[in-house]
Amino acid sequence: MKDKPVILVVDDQPQNNELLEAHLAPQGYEIVKAASGEEALEKLSNNQIDLVLLDVMMPKMDGFEVLKKLRADKKTRLIPVVMLTVLNETEDRVKALEAGCDDFISKPFDRHELLVRVKSLLRIKSLHDEVDEAREYAENIINTVREPLIALDQDLRVVTASRSFYEVFKVKPEETVGQLIYDLGDKQWNIPKLRELLETILPYQTSFDNYEVEHDFATIGRRIMLLNAQQIHRVWGKKMIILLAIEDSTERKRLEDLLAESEERYRRIFETANDGIVLLEKREGNITNANPAAEKMFGYSEEECLGKNLQDIGVSLDMSDFPTIMQTLNKSGIINYDDVQVKTKSGQYIDTDIYLVDRARLAQCNIRDVTGRKKLEEQLLQAQKMEAIGLLAGGIAHDFNNILQAIVGYGYLLQEDMRSDDPLRENVDQILVSADRAAEVTHSLLAFSRKQILNPKPIDINGMMMRFEKLLSRLIGEDIVLSANLTDKDVISMADAGQIEQVLMNLATNARDAMPRGGRLTLDTQLVELDDTFIRDHGYGEPGMFAVISVSDTGSGMEKDTMAKIFEPFFTTKEVGKGTGLGLAMAYGIIKQHNGYINVYSEPEKGTTFRIYLPAIKATEEVIVATAIEPLPSQGNETILVAEDDSTVRKLFSRVLQAYGYKVILAEDGEEAIKKFMDNKDKIQLVMLDLIMPKKSGKEVCDEIKRMRPDMKTLFSSGYTADRMDKDSMLKEGFDFIMKPVSPKNLLRKIREVLDK
Repeated sequence: MKDKPVILVVDDQPQNNELLEAHLAPQGYEIVKAASGEEALEKLSNNQIDLVLLDVMMPKMDGFEVLKKLRADKKTRLIPVVMLTVLNETEDRVKALEAGCDDFISKPFDRHELLVRVKSLLRIKSLHDEVDEAREYAENIINTVREPLIALDQDLRVVTASRSFYEVFKVKPEETVGQLIYDLGDKQWNIPKLRELLETILPYQTSFDNYEVEHDFATIGRRIMLLNAQQIHRVWGKKMIILLAIEDSTERKRLEDLLAESEERYRRIFETANDGIVLLEKREGNITNANPAAEKMFGYSEEECLGKNLQDIGVSLDMSDFPTIMQTLNKSGIINYDDVQVKTKSGQYIDTDIYLVDRARLAQCNIRDVTGRKKLEEQLLQAQKMEAIGLLAGGIAHDFNNILQAIVGYGYLLQEDMRSDDPLRENVDQILVSADRAAEVTHSLLAFSRKQILNPKPIDINGMMMRFEKLLSRLIGEDIVLSANLTDKDVISMADAGQIEQVLMNLATNARDAMPRGGRLTLDTQLVELDDTFIRDHGYGEPGMFAVISVSDTGSGMEKDTMAKIFEPFFTTKEVGKGTGLGLAMAYGIIKQHNGYINVYSEPEKGTTFRIYLPAIKATEEVIVATAIEPLPSQGNETILVAEDDSTVRKLFSRVLQAYGYKVILAEDGEEAIKKFMDNKDKIQLVMLDLIMPKKSGKEVCDEIKRMRPDMKTLFSSGYTADRMDKDSMLKEGFDFIMKPVSPKNLLRKIREVLDK
């Protein structure tokens, strides 16, 4: 800052400059002298001058010319200038004023007048300087504000704007200052809400904060602005200005909307999730929130859960060292706990999978009820085990049946050749009884493995149950009360009546054994529709109508572990020698082979109920009521081709048939069967084929024979139907089957039946 004001005196007469310096210097002014206009301009350029005393009449460049140049220069245009002149003509004074002169002093000048005028002009200059400094200071402040700032005068024209205003709204100062605010940017600022603020609100308020304006700008797109308006009086020479601070809240608003949307989305997920969700504070693991699924799962309301930990609501999970768990969670982001048991408010136990998720302020605990899934897994494992046992049982039965066929066949032949009083006949009878028992075992194994051949026909279930009830009354004994509750609806199923009756006989026998001191046995039938709820709850079934047969007793009942094994072959709870353990296994296989289901409900000392589900049909065909046992047929004389790979069975069939008058041609495999048929095709009336043979199967042999003789009658035999689908298709085509082991009498009956068709 300068110590004292600097005055430039300009006169071509040196004595005048000396005189001015003599008057002014003692007053504390610093004097700079120039003897010409050119020198004056040079001094102005090189020095910080506060006042100029300028002579009018000078050679080369007079005072008027110097004044014009001084006012044209941005650096010097505001310096006060006093004209020193001997001219008093009005025209000259007007000319000086037009050039920018601030005052006049006539020569010869009065010292007192000179000092007064100089002092006055320097005071005015000082005030202007202060205003300029204040303006510069204010503009510096405005330009350092991050938010755009704009100042308007009382006419709503732009006085100034901050640097950030130009940068944000992409406008130039020359297009902004002095313009009506509504006209800025080709009238982009002609915004109705802005007019409301400036013309309706502010005239009655000195300030207004957070006034929201949303508008589409051509240069920067849609923006949401918060305007803070303040009226300030007498600034920058104006009566009043309006300062508008503009906060661009577009991004903040977008983030707030996203946050609100995210919170709403999470709230919807939280409230509608199937899994239970509880939020835990991270210090001690206390519950702060619980969703409706958690309330339903645990039986506790959210209010009952608040402030408690997981153990308090029945979760068998050790979370006593919760801070350590949270440290692990912070590192991994998620922690899984599988197979966690939960005791609900009602005392019920459920199986769950639990995982913790780190959600910054709170930990999220998701709890999934997997009780149903674990039940299905157990059922799947049980089904896989039963299937594996079935494959094993079927394989054993296949080999054993061929052996039994020879024992049964030759035993019957031996019996036929013996006199009734032959002392060895009793031995043969015992052999045949044992063979029949062995055959029953293999039939049970085949039934369990679902490899036996069925003869399904439309069966009236109620009619069958009424016949079965009469039979049972003689079987179960007088100390057991038998009752039947049969539906009044038509209950028809496509089934093998003999096989279903065998299942019922086994169930009734087991029920009788479970009630040694008497009780009640109840038979019942229903027609029900299995829906998705039943299938989900039980883990099995197909949608549709089913005939349901129930067999219930009031006996000793079973433990859960026993129920899990009762359908397995050779499993029995009876004493050694009191049962083979194949009855229920056979029942399971028969019902499965009928595309049905069998289940059991039991509790110790509370009895047992077996339910059988068989697919129901409409009675579109004649319903079977009973099956009569045919007498032994008369002898035959036809020629039969027998193809059997087991030599013992082959010889047996040949002997039985020849003894009954038939002519027999034998083949030991499929290819030999075709060759012998071709050699004797005009003689043969029936082809008897083992279903499984070397080189060509019985079905392949049949197909080739049918191409040569489409009318050829065929009977298949097998101890094991390996290809169930193939067997089903052949049954639909009208082929006949006989299951090994078969007695000679039943073989002869079946041969006659096929020949007489």
